Amino acid sequence: MANLAIVGAQWGDEGKGKAVDLLAPRFDYVVRFQGGHNAGHSVVFNGERFALHVLPSGVFCDKTVNLIGNGVVVEPFSLIKEIEGLRTRGVTLTPDRLKISDRAHIIMPYHGIIDRFRDSRSGQRKIGTTGRGIGPTYEWKAARHGIRFCDIRHMARLGDFVADELAAIDKRFRDIEELKQWSATKVMAKLKPALEYLAPFVVDSVELLAEARAESRSLLFEGAQAALLDVDFGTYPFVTSSNSCAAGVTAGAGVPPSAIERVIGVAKAYCTRVGEGPFPTELQDDIGALLKEAGREFGTTTGRARRCGWLDLVALRYAARINGFDALALMKLDVLDGLDEIKVCVAYELDGQTIDFFPASHLDLANATPRYETLPGWRRTIAGVQNFEDLPQQAKDYVAFIEGHAGCPVHLIGVGPDRQQTIVRSTQFFGARQAQAV
Repeated sequence: MANLAIVGAQWGDEGKGKAVDLLAPRFDYVVRFQGGHNAGHSVVFNGERFALHVLPSGVFCDKTVNLIGNGVVVEPFSLIKEIEGLRTRGVTLTPDRLKISDRAHIIMPYHGIIDRFRDSRSGQRKIGTTGRGIGPTYEWKAARHGIRFCDIRHMARLGDFVADELAAIDKRFRDIEELKQWSATKVMAKLKPALEYLAPFVVDSVELLAEARAESRSLLFEGAQAALLDVDFGTYPFVTSSNSCAAGVTAGAGVPPSAIERVIGVAKAYCTRVGEGPFPTELQDDIGALLKEAGREFGTTTGRARRCGWLDLVALRYAARINGFDALALMKLDVLDGLDEIKVCVAYELDGQTIDFFPASHLDLANATPRYETLPGWRRTIAGVQNFEDLPQQAKDYVAFIEGHAGCPVHLIGVGPDRQQTIVRSTQFFGARQAQAV
């Protein structure tokens, strides 16, 4: 099986977890390569819903090794809560099945404090972060004074690192009262038990994946967030702090570019966005409310209501170009069931001109007016349809319209939240449906 990268093609929350869950039985390793516990992937099967935040979505397949890569930032307590939460539901993750890169950075208690303070200040450009310390941890990483999982091998020195950090923070953030409650001793007293719990899971991920490739093991790389939230290619500055495009795989997993043989983009049949930032096709009317209600558009991690709008094919084509999508997984097509007509953005009007490209400036994007084409709806339920041929002609035409503009085929269609509510149009990537072990 060719090594695959799965990345979001919009602003996140597209259903990447479901795609990875479906693919996992065909792969030996599932590797999460960026992001932190600000992401949320939902997996539904056997009438149960599982919410994942930093764990790779291959954890429900018992033959798959799941790796949290070096490009991920990890909050130890959140990760332990996830591991223990799955254990109480019958999914046990041993160090044989779950591994953490020793080069992954640790989200420290003070990172979340700084994150929340910055995004709540009046007069500050509000990004709409989850306030969980992800941005500051990546900032610390880029500034070359972060703390990594390999540092827990030197626990005696770790307290000195933390003391140095707190001294520097005190000079820089004197006006954050909450930070003054933390000393190096207090941080270590809180952190040490969690790091000792996670220590057996920590590995040299570069060697692990190099050996896997030498043995012709198959690798599935799982992204968090999505292309339009990528720190370089997204709607900057309203983005995440890592490279969430396929380009982030090599740096975030520690593999050469040749290790990525295919890329699959995941998109909804409409668009959603959480937090601040431009969203050209956003609907603040009854249709937007219908999409939110029918699609259960509330964040897996925070519970925040997602902003909803029509599908933006300018943005989707842009995502396809920068990621090199070989195929698309189109999720939540059933959410459009009740509509008489469906609008699709095919271009923007900006400064009196029609453009068909995605502008770099968030100010330009905020001023862009979508130009729509209108397609007929199908006015019948498609939830649970198993074969593409059984879809209404209008739904099939909608999929074909998307393929024509995105420039790549739709190989998988989600018609409900459960893993069984999926149409597989091609076995090139997804293969035949098979039972998953839990």
